[in-house]
Amino acid sequence: MAPESDVIRAFAGVVENQQAHSQGEGGNSRKSSASTARLFAQLAKEHYAQFAESDSFSMSPYGKKNGTRQWLAESSTWNLLGRLYSLRLQSSSSDNGKEDTVMDGDLGTDMEMDAGTAKDISTVEDTDFTRVQDLMDADPLLSEYVEVRRWLEENAPAFHPVETRKGYLFYTRKSIRDRKTHAGTASQQPEKTDNTVTEADPDAPSRQRKELAYEDAEYEASLLRTLFEYVRRGRVGDAMDLCAESDEPWRAASMKGGLLWRDPSLEPEIEDDMPVNVENGACAVDRKPSHTAGNINRMLWKQTCAALAHDENNEMYERALYAALGGRLDEVLLVCETWEDYLWAYINTMVEAKIDSGISDANSLYTPAQTTSLNHIQSKYPPIRDMTQIFASLTEIDSTVLQKSAQEPFQSVQRSIINNDFASYIDSYARRLRAGEMDDAERDILRFVVHAALYLSELGVELPAEAVETNLQAYIAILSTSHPELVAAYVMHLPTKDQTDSYSLFLYGINDSISVRLDLLRLAEQHGLDTDAICKRTTQLVLDASKTEDNPDVFCDSRESFALAEPVEPITDIESEQIRAIEWVTSSAQLYDHALVGICKLVRWFLLHGRTNAATQLFNSLPDDFVQQDWIKGAESGEASDPIVSHFQEYIHLLSLCDAYAYYATWSELLYKRPVESRVHGSRYQALWLEWKESITAATDRASQMFRNRILDVDWLGSPLGLGGAAADDMDTSGDDAPLRERMQEIERLRELYIPETVFRLHSILFETRDALPKNLKRSLGLAQLVADESLGIYHQLAKPSLAHPQGRLISFMNLMRRSAFEIMRVQQESQPNKPPLIMDPAIISSGAV
Repeated sequence: MAPESDVIRAFAGVVENQQAHSQGEGGNSRKSSASTARLFAQLAKEHYAQFAESDSFSMSPYGKKNGTRQWLAESSTWNLLGRLYSLRLQSSSSDNGKEDTVMDGDLGTDMEMDAGTAKDISTVEDTDFTRVQDLMDADPLLSEYVEVRRWLEENAPAFHPVETRKGYLFYTRKSIRDRKTHAGTASQQPEKTDNTVTEADPDAPSRQRKELAYEDAEYEASLLRTLFEYVRRGRVGDAMDLCAESDEPWRAASMKGGLLWRDPSLEPEIEDDMPVNVENGACAVDRKPSHTAGNINRMLWKQTCAALAHDENNEMYERALYAALGGRLDEVLLVCETWEDYLWAYINTMVEAKIDSGISDANSLYTPAQTTSLNHIQSKYPPIRDMTQIFASLTEIDSTVLQKSAQEPFQSVQRSIINNDFASYIDSYARRLRAGEMDDAERDILRFVVHAALYLSELGVELPAEAVETNLQAYIAILSTSHPELVAAYVMHLPTKDQTDSYSLFLYGINDSISVRLDLLRLAEQHGLDTDAICKRTTQLVLDASKTEDNPDVFCDSRESFALAEPVEPITDIESEQIRAIEWVTSSAQLYDHALVGICKLVRWFLLHGRTNAATQLFNSLPDDFVQQDWIKGAESGEASDPIVSHFQEYIHLLSLCDAYAYYATWSELLYKRPVESRVHGSRYQALWLEWKESITAATDRASQMFRNRILDVDWLGSPLGLGGAAADDMDTSGDDAPLRERMQEIERLRELYIPETVFRLHSILFETRDALPKNLKRSLGLAQLVADESLGIYHQLAKPSLAHPQGRLISFMNLMRRSAFEIMRVQQESQPNKPPLIMDPAIISSGAV
C-alpha cells in the first residue's frame, strides 16, 4: 500500500506537470488543465482501492476508520469539480462567441433562455430530441443539472444485481397447473385457503388482489430492486436487458417509453461522436437513427408511470422504479438511503420537469395524445426550481443518515461546487483556518482545498486571492516538515510579492547540511523563484532571530562585561546558526557583494562581544573564490568612497585582527613551553633552550609584525574605510543614514575595544621575550612613540573612558611603559655593579603594579 507521502508526491507531480505544460503553451492553460481533475480523481481512487484491499487505516490522512470512504468521497468530488467547471467554461466560451457575432440591437442583450422561452425559437420541424438539445444549449443551468445527475449516477456505490432467470413466474405457473390437475378430486380433499393467483400474467396480482408463489415473489422483489438500482445509476439499458433475459420483455417495453421522439428527416446532420445530453434512457440512442424512434406520447407514458408509482398495492421498489423513470419524487424518496440518493431523486425530478416543460411548450408537426384523464395524480411536493431549494429541502428531512452526512467535509465541498459557490467555500475555509475554529475532519481536506484552488486558478476561475494564499501557506507549512523537496512547487503559486518571504521562512527552519540546503535552493530556481532575493532574506531572518535570542544591547553590554574568547573555545549554537546563515548569500558569486556587507556586519557583532573565535570560524567558512579581483583593484586604487570597496577594506582589517589574535594564542602556547632549568640540567637544558629560542624568536617576529603592520600601523578601521565626515551620533537614525550610522557606531566601539587590547598584547609579546630577545625590551618601551603618533591617534583610543574603564586605559599603558623602563634600568645595573641600586624593589617592578 502506498503511504500518504506517496499521494502527496503524486499530487505535487500533477501540479508540476500542469505548470510545465501551461508554460509550454505560452500561458494558455485551460486546455491543458482539462484533464487535471481527472488525474487527481484517479489518484484518490487508487488510494481508496489500496486502503480497501489492505483494510489498514493507520496511514490514512483522515485519521479514522472511514478512511476508505473519505478517499472515495475525494475522488468523487474531483470528478464533480472537473465535470461542472469544464462545462461552465465551455458555456462561457460559447456565450462569448455568440456575443461576437450579434449585431447591435439584435436579439437584445439577454442571451439566457429557460424552459419557458424555448418555444420562442423552436419550429414545427423540431423533434423532441432536437428541442431538448436546443433547450440545454440555451439554458446552461439545465446542462449543469443533467451533469450533476449523471455524476450522481456514475459515482453511486456498486451493488449486486439479481441473477437472470429463465421462465417467467415458473413456480406460480407450476402452482396453477397443479391446482388444475387436482381440481377433479378437490371435493374429496379438505378445503384450504390459497391466496395464489390463478392466472400467470403481469397484471394478475393487482387484478385478483392475490399473490405470486413465494419463490416467484422473492425473485420479483429482487428483480425490481435491481431494476431500480440500475436506473439510479443511469443504466436504463442494462435494466431493460435484464428484463428481456429474465423473460419479462413486457417490462422492458414499459421502461422504454422514456426515449425521446426522433425523426431523422427533420434533424440536422451531427457527428457520430457528438455527446447527447438527455434524460434517462435516451443516451442509448446517441446517433442519428435511420428511421423514426422514441415515443411521441412520452408525456402519456410518464403519467402512466406516475399511476403505477402511486398505486400502493404495487411492490415498493416497483413504485420507486416507475417514479424515477417518470420524474416523480414521492415514491423514490421512500427507498433512498444516502445523501446522494436523496440528492439524485430531487435533481432527477427537477430535470425531468424542466425537459417536459420545454417539450410541451414547443410547436410540433405531430400532436401527442392527451393526458387529461391521468392529471389527477399529483405529487405532494412542490415544483422544484433550483439547487438552492433542493438543498434546503434536504435539511428538512428527518433522517439520521442525512444529519450525519451533513457533517462530512466533502459534502459541504460538493454543495458549494454544485451551487457554483466554491469561491465562498474557500473564503470561509481560510477564515476558519486562521481562527482555529476547524475540526480535524475538515482540516484533513486541506490538501484537496489547495489543489482545487490551483486547478480552478489555472482554468481562469476567479477566487478570493487572500483565502487561496492562506490555505496554500498552511499546506506549505505542512510540507516544510514532511516533504521539504516539494515546497518550491507550491510557493511558486503564491503572489510574486509573497514568494520570497514564504520560501525564505521555509529555508530559515532548515538545519540540514549545506548540500541539502543548496539542493533546496536549486529547486527554487527550477520553479522560477527569485533565489537571490530568497538567499538575502533567509540570511536576514536567521541573523535577526539570533540577535534577538542572544544580546540585543550590543554596545552597553560589550563595554561593561567585555571578555575575549580563547581561539580553542567552541562557538555557541546561536553563533553556528549565524555562520551558517552566511552560507545562503555565498552560494552564488552574484551575491558576493551583498555577502561582503553581511559578513562585515556579523563579524563586527562577534567582535563586539569578544567572540574572536566565532569571527575566525566565519572567515574560514567562506568559499575559496570569495575575494573578487574588482575589490582588490578598488582597494589598491584607494576608491574608499565606493561602498563595496569600503566594506572590503573593513573586511581586510577585521580579518587581520582575527589572524593576529589567533596567532597570538599560538605564540602564548609556545611561550609557556620555555624550558625550566630546574627540571632539565646540563647540556640537555642548553639544547632545549636554543631550540625554544629559535622558535620563539620566529613566532615573536611574526606576531609583532602582524600586530604592527596589519593593525596598529595602518590606522585599523580608520581612514582607509573612507567613513570620514559627520559624526555617527549626528546622523539621522530613521532615514537612509541609519545603516551607515549603525556601522560607524560599531566601528568606533571596535576601535575603542581592540586598539588598546592590541597595544597591550604587543607589549606582552615584546616584554615577555626579553630574555630570549634582549632587544625586545627596548622595543616594548618604544611603543610609547607608536601610541603618541598623531597620525595614528592610538592615544585617543587609550584615553577614552568606558564602563569597564571609567578613566580610560592610558594610565594602564603608562604603567606598562614604566615597567619596561625600570626593567631596562635593572638590566643595566646588573651589567654595571658599581651603579647605585634602584629605588624600587625589582619584584614590584616585575609585577607591573606600579
